[in-house]
Amino acid sequence: MNARPRVVLLLTGGTIGTAGGDDLDRLDYVDDGRALDDEEALALYRFPDEVEVSARRVARVPSTLVDEGFWAQLRARVLAVARDEPDVAGVVVTHGTATLEETAYVLHLTLATDLPVVLVGAQRPPTALGSDAQVGLLNAVRVAASPAARGHGVLVVMDDRVLSARDVVKTSNGGLDAFRARDHGALGDVDPYGGVWFYRRLLRRHTLGSPFSADPAPRWPRVEVVPVWAGADGRVVERPVADGARGLVVASLPPGMNPPAVEVAMSRAVAAGVVVVVGSRAATGRVTHRRAFAERGLVGSDTLSPPQARILLSLCLAAGMDRDAVVDAFATC
Repeated sequence: MNARPRVVLLLTGGTIGTAGGDDLDRLDYVDDGRALDDEEALALYRFPDEVEVSARRVARVPSTLVDEGFWAQLRARVLAVARDEPDVAGVVVTHGTATLEETAYVLHLTLATDLPVVLVGAQRPPTALGSDAQVGLLNAVRVAASPAARGHGVLVVMDDRVLSARDVVKTSNGGLDAFRARDHGALGDVDPYGGVWFYRRLLRRHTLGSPFSADPAPRWPRVEVVPVWAGADGRVVERPVADGARGLVVASLPPGMNPPAVEVAMSRAVAAGVVVVVGSRAATGRVTHRRAFAERGLVGSDTLSPPQARILLSLCLAAGMDRDAVVDAFATC
């Protein structure tokens, strides 16, 4: 008889590991909630009978405290599992939902392994009525244990959907269906019987195929996201440049346009050696690398959200890429 597949569960914090004030608390816990200790938390969850789960504590932080140091710590833990435990079928990471999409994309670009790595969070604490925490973690373990999950890069499993870290975006503050694929849909789903179904494969570079996975410790140059609104002026660009930013992601008016004063400031930033990526505040749709962008030295963000574009640009600059190489990275990663 074959041994059960083994999944390593890395616990980092967030709503999925928080207790509300009572079983009706679906909101105030963000201010008043209590982090559950590991025994309390795990007692609230059920894991598939057919999978062996090994839980380990990595951190205990809300996703509002996630930063580059946390990413380095988590990346090292995942790579250690992949290196030292060849019998492991996959890894699940519990994470707060506010920055889950950013952590997922960092790992997607920097993990040198094809081991299935699945991130999961919760929109409601596990102590609340109607929580999505229990079924979400159950499904994440099932996906991580599935041989079909190997080679897809880092995945996010929420609301029965299997999503690529490259495409995932949180679309709702409180809805259970908050996590969606930004443009091209989910990779698959988990059915009520626990079956894991994949329907497509991401063709962009990631994990072992990523140009950033070989760097043992990526450095994070200063890159800022610049919001744009009707009536914004050039100061929104000038301030981060004066503060030492080496790169900017402009969350432009859809589909990648800005007030004239902002456009002038962007051109000045490029002339000063700052790499400027043109993104959009729209929820979906590609910001195409237009001819005018090439002429002005700008970079189109493709289908990445502004926070994800910031991550990719940061890694490009850390790797010493010139603007043409950055353009290629946004077209292929």
